[in-house]
Amino acid sequence: MARPPARAMRHAAAGSRFRHAAEGVLDPLEQAVAASGFVAGAAAAAAAAVLVARRLGGGFGIADGGLAWIVAASGIALVAAADATARHGAGLLGPLAARLGLIAGVAAITVPPRAGDWPAIVALMVSAGVAVMPPPRSARNRGRGERVPPGGQRRIERPAEDRPQERRPPAVPGRLIQRLERYEAGDGRDCLRGRVCLSVAAGSRGTHAHVGFCPAFAATPAVSVSTEYDGVEAVVTAAEVLPWGVRIECRLSEPADEALEIPVDVAVQAAR
Repeated sequence: MARPPARAMRHAAAGSRFRHAAEGVLDPLEQAVAASGFVAGAAAAAAAAVLVARRLGGGFGIADGGLAWIVAASGIALVAAADATARHGAGLLGPLAARLGLIAGVAAITVPPRAGDWPAIVALMVSAGVAVMPPPRSARNRGRGERVPPGGQRRIERPAEDRPQERRPPAVPGRLIQRLERYEAGDGRDCLRGRVCLSVAAGSRGTHAHVGFCPAFAATPAVSVSTEYDGVEAVVTAAEVLPWGVRIECRLSEPADEALEIPVDVAVQAAR
């Protein structure tokens, strides 16, 4: 196998170091962005709280349209600043606080609006419209609302009908004689299950088959056999059970009129 050139290996190592360094820089930057969004929301909420307290305390009356637009423009600017941080992954606390501060601050100086004071009325309506707008989603949470992993690729679930079905045993190119599965149960038991097809010749009243256990069980296992075949009355039994195999016998109530093939389910279990 050809080895990659040394120059290519150095470039790959340098690229890996650059990515790690960039991730170290981006983490504090993301934290600063989130903090700035919270600060913008907190500033809007604090300013609104001061205006509401002054208005309720009788510090001022209904303001004119010019002051209403100054307060509205300041609040909208803080909402825009908080929304900008939300687009880069910050939380929604800042944008929500900025919206609450905007509508509360404008309402504190314009409600109830004076008749004919359309600048103040329009400022209140615009502020209300901005306040009810939903905060933007960050780039990582767009689409289906899932967080995009660091690699930049979002895992997309395929529809149920497009998912691969449970793996089934492959088709047998000839006549199936035996199919066995060896497994360990959840409680530690050594188990085997499968199916054996017994051939009964025409005119015969019985047949038998041998199932080998490889590797052999540590002790003589418990074996149960059954069949769902209802073409004739038949009794299947585990006639002889040993740690390395079992002899399965099938007996019919009367001779078979024609050749038969009787499937027998086998279940074996033993302690390890």
